[in-house]
Amino acid sequence: MTPFDQLAALDPTAPEAIVLQRGRNLSVRMPFGAADAVVKCFPKPTPFRRLLARITREPPRARRAYDAARFLDTHAPGSTPEPLAWCTMPDGSGRFASRYVEGLQSFTAALAKCYADHGPGTDLIALIDRVAHACRRMHDAGFFHGDLGNQNIMLTPEGGVLLIDLNRCRLFPEGGVPTALRARDLSRIALPSDFLRCFFEMYWQAPPPAAFLKAERRCRLRFRIHSRTRRYRHPFRPRRPSPEPVYPHPKDIWVWDPCSEQALVTLRPRDRRRYQSPSRVFLPLAVLLRHGWRISRAWRATRKTAFNHPILHFANRAFISLSADPDRFQKELDYLPQLNCPGVHLRFYAHENAETLAYKLEAVHTLHRLHYAVAVSLVQCRESVRNPQSWRTFCETVLDAVHGEVIWVEYLHAVNRVKWGIWNFRELKKLLDFLPDLCRRYQDISFLPPAVIDFEWDYFAGAVNRIHGIKAPYPFPGASVELYVDRRGPPEAFQGKFDAVGKLGLLQAILHITPAIENHLVVTEFNWPIAGTGVWSPVGAPYESPGPRFNDPSVSETQAAAYMLRYLLLGLCSGLASSMVFWSLAAHGFGLIDPGTSPIDSWRPRPGFETLAFFFRILRNGSFCEAVRRGTAAEHRVWVLRMLDKQGRRVTVAWQVTELLEQDAHRTSPHIPGHAPATPLPLSLQPTNLGFTPAAVYDMRGKTVAPDTPISGCPLYYCEALPD
Repeated sequence: MTPFDQLAALDPTAPEAIVLQRGRNLSVRMPFGAADAVVKCFPKPTPFRRLLARITREPPRARRAYDAARFLDTHAPGSTPEPLAWCTMPDGSGRFASRYVEGLQSFTAALAKCYADHGPGTDLIALIDRVAHACRRMHDAGFFHGDLGNQNIMLTPEGGVLLIDLNRCRLFPEGGVPTALRARDLSRIALPSDFLRCFFEMYWQAPPPAAFLKAERRCRLRFRIHSRTRRYRHPFRPRRPSPEPVYPHPKDIWVWDPCSEQALVTLRPRDRRRYQSPSRVFLPLAVLLRHGWRISRAWRATRKTAFNHPILHFANRAFISLSADPDRFQKELDYLPQLNCPGVHLRFYAHENAETLAYKLEAVHTLHRLHYAVAVSLVQCRESVRNPQSWRTFCETVLDAVHGEVIWVEYLHAVNRVKWGIWNFRELKKLLDFLPDLCRRYQDISFLPPAVIDFEWDYFAGAVNRIHGIKAPYPFPGASVELYVDRRGPPEAFQGKFDAVGKLGLLQAILHITPAIENHLVVTEFNWPIAGTGVWSPVGAPYESPGPRFNDPSVSETQAAAYMLRYLLLGLCSGLASSMVFWSLAAHGFGLIDPGTSPIDSWRPRPGFETLAFFFRILRNGSFCEAVRRGTAAEHRVWVLRMLDKQGRRVTVAWQVTELLEQDAHRTSPHIPGHAPATPLPLSLQPTNLGFTPAAVYDMRGKTVAPDTPISGCPLYYCEALPD
């Protein structure tokens, strides 16, 4: 008996047949000769379909599926289950048999599981990469699928990708599939728009061609219209429920990336704006129109007070963040004594499992017993907004364990970034409404809202106004911000008309619009991404795009160390920042220590670690006295700050903002081809400028240098006596 006859003799309703899928086409698993096969049963064609097939001389669907599978299995082996046989029944229906593959999971189901588990981002990106390479291999083999939806892409347990439902294909034996048809195929792939960007770059292994992107957008729009008009095109055809899981709404997709230690951006800016509420613009605008004159008056007063009064123990207000993860905390404890930092900061994430949460709570107890000043942040996820009661339970679990051991608690995180789960002010207020009850229950804890990231002062004003409306039992001792100075170069760089000092002053001035928050500002997160760290960098996650990068904010390890020290000195010595938290001690993409990319890698302290350790060695328990020079262009952009160490001995810290000097030279000097623009000569401080003869001069990492060493972007310490 031929395979054709064997297949025709099978009974799909027999007891040994296992139904895999019902619907227009029935798929069953059953024995076929010596093989375990999947038999797909095509229904009897309608009279119109029979007439159309006779005119176009199109073979039956079962034959098309078999021929397509044979072609793909020959030209791209391992891209589809092995085809076994096909047949046409006397009534015109057809059957197609392929070898059964154990453990298959559709791309749809795999994505749904990743979304439900919040990633992690590394697994999700690896999954997308698998599928992108399989699609490219299929197209390069000259195979156009025709219905390349997520449900027709199957994943094997061994890491392979198999394509099914091939009867709509078109074959291009020579030259591969044309670009327009590649775009049509890939327009059926359903991914959030930023993940789709990664998918296309993985597919092309380069920036996608402009012609492809244009055709893909057109095909995707056409398919969207086709899907939404189905009920009008087929008003009497019942809609069969899909056996595949349903994806969450795009706003509810929240994915965690353990490499960069942040939530991933899932949507492109255009799509984010589509789902955002108009209140994102109008509410801050209304607050500024109402209170703008008060903010302006407070800002002018704040600018006059910056650097104009002594500050005791200013260095003690610098904190370092720890991950406190089970695989890193013990090593972090080994390095902390070398840093000599008095304050540490930990984050508690609402999405983490109970075991990790318990470990971090024990870490707080350990740090408290070691006499560190401990601060914590409570970080939400999208589920916290969708289920506010779960957020309250999470907060109470953490606070029940740590109250009495922490000096302040940052409530929420990056509330103006939708990737962290909050899409509008209404959702923000939903979580802020729990804060008054928490304040009454944990009266020994200082809570710091609203946790706005970056210099979005308009949103900060709107969030502060929301805090005024929740009617807490007492004024909050301060506000938290994650001020990154736009991640564009040094802290003295300007974003519009504001440098770091100007930004801190404006944010503090905004606090004057409400009596609900005292005028203290805590910078709870800042760092600079390290160049060359790929997807572990905040600007490289979750996928490092091929091709050149433009306007990349990444810096070298030495630059990151210098910028960190300068930002700490500017924020704390100006008095505009009450405390500042560097994020974090150990992270491959941005930390003071490079822990490598796997748990077995050895840890390497970066220049930033030595810089911060020497800062605490010289100035811990010291005092700021005055700013002699404040870095204006007329003064060659030199900063000179006078301080006293813990013994009362004079210390002067000086640096030159060389990055801005180079920009000034490019703007003011005529550029002659073949010649570099002129730059001001480097300066050096003399004893007559210091007011004392230094016993030693140190670079920012604690190495002794000559007294006449020119001032650069790396600060120098001029010490009256040798440090203890």
